[in-house]
Amino acid sequence: MIAAILLTIVFIFLVFNLFRRTGRLPPGPTPLPLIGNIHQLAYQVWRRKGIVAALNYYRKKYGNVYTIWLGPMPTVSITNYDMAHDVFIKNGKKCYDRQLAPILEHMTGGLGLLAANGENWAEMRRFTLLAFRRMGVGSGLIEKRIMNELNGRFKHLQGSNFIVVLILRCSELDAEIAKNGKVIVPVDFFDLTVGSVINSVLVGKRFDENTKDEFLTIKKLFDASTETFNLFDLNVPVWLLKWFFPSRFQLTWDARHNILNHVSKEAFERLKQLDSGKHDIDSKEPNDLVDCFLLKMREEREKGPDGHTGYTMEALKFVLHDLWLAGQGTTATTLYVGFMKLVNHPDVMLRIREELIRITQNSRDLTLQDRPKTPFLNATIAEIQRFTSVLNVNFWRINHETIKFKGYEIESGCMLTAQVGALHVNEELFENPEKFDPERFMRNEKLLQQTIPFGIGKRSCVGEQLARSELYLVFGNLLLRYDVKAHGATPTNEDVFPYSSAKLPDTTGKFEFAKL
Repeated sequence: MIAAILLTIVFIFLVFNLFRRTGRLPPGPTPLPLIGNIHQLAYQVWRRKGIVAALNYYRKKYGNVYTIWLGPMPTVSITNYDMAHDVFIKNGKKCYDRQLAPILEHMTGGLGLLAANGENWAEMRRFTLLAFRRMGVGSGLIEKRIMNELNGRFKHLQGSNFIVVLILRCSELDAEIAKNGKVIVPVDFFDLTVGSVINSVLVGKRFDENTKDEFLTIKKLFDASTETFNLFDLNVPVWLLKWFFPSRFQLTWDARHNILNHVSKEAFERLKQLDSGKHDIDSKEPNDLVDCFLLKMREEREKGPDGHTGYTMEALKFVLHDLWLAGQGTTATTLYVGFMKLVNHPDVMLRIREELIRITQNSRDLTLQDRPKTPFLNATIAEIQRFTSVLNVNFWRINHETIKFKGYEIESGCMLTAQVGALHVNEELFENPEKFDPERFMRNEKLLQQTIPFGIGKRSCVGEQLARSELYLVFGNLLLRYDVKAHGATPTNEDVFPYSSAKLPDTTGKFEFAKL
């Protein structure tokens, strides 16, 4: 009898506390004690066949800001740009820490950029932004790296009735096209192009004939682990994954550690060469991010007790891992999905080409300095990024102070995020969002700012400038040089696994490149 009374009192307290907190939060489905809205969210994800569709359903039902309780923790999703700006720009200092997935925090120990918080994260972010500037990200220096890679990214692949040379110099590619009339380009082309650029920026080496297979193996392992990048695997305790879902835990563990081993191998070898005198760093013009970090590590150690203790080789490993992971997958996916959209809209491709020929007179490569003169290419890239929206569920932020906006009060300790996937299909911003329409950005230039594929605020993507440069130069110069068509059936580009937190499109499609 006493136990029943105690349970009743506890239940009443939980219900009272739940509804007390709910009253100050944005609207959402009615939560239950302990489990919150997990049962309703799981049902909507199943019913609507995907996370983005479920989140968009809640947006339409409750408005541009709504609350979903993941167990006892309220999460606030924002699907409107102006609201996201109010929260993450105007109140950015109140919510810069990220809700860390237990399995990722377990793997990183709080090091790096993606699964880190606090002063170490802030220091690594400052360092990375400064290192990118020193290496010319956003300027002609990074443009040279990207164009060198684009000109060199062709290698042997098997076409339908002929051998395709797909990692040759452009003159060799053109010779191959002259012989066969066309060249077939699979998704590996974009993976290798982007992966090689980021590898060059991080460790000073592009992927060549001897190293490409290692890269493709790691990439395939990472793609396979995307299935575990979902709300379940990213939120349950590590012990539960290890004991009850060991294969899922191992899949995530293997993918991350293979990437770690790959990106850190060159860094540790460089440190040995530096200590032995076989390698020297030009402090004015460091070759890559590893050089920048080793130089900074030496400077901090020379300061003695006053030096920052966060500059260690272990920290470098995870910075490299996070930059490689974020910089490779998102940009390569955007390029691949973008060309799939373009071959289905040849009128858009023709209009871009006419704009590029007018700017370059068809006598030179497109450069980053041309960007202000190519409004339609800029609009098309923005529309491609809107469609791609690589993250189905954005990383959650934790607010450290109460945030008030639009009549709502988000108390300290809540989780909140700008749900980019749902924001980019919000018909209040993007009329007929299911339609591929670059012209929308020409009719309303404000939409360029309101499309936020790199996130918003203090936790936005640190490699945004690098990615924007890659997208502009690769899209522009390939369309300037080659006629691009689909080879065989064109995939729908719908998610292969729409229940994942990251988008994984069907990548079986291929393209035919023919010299203009």
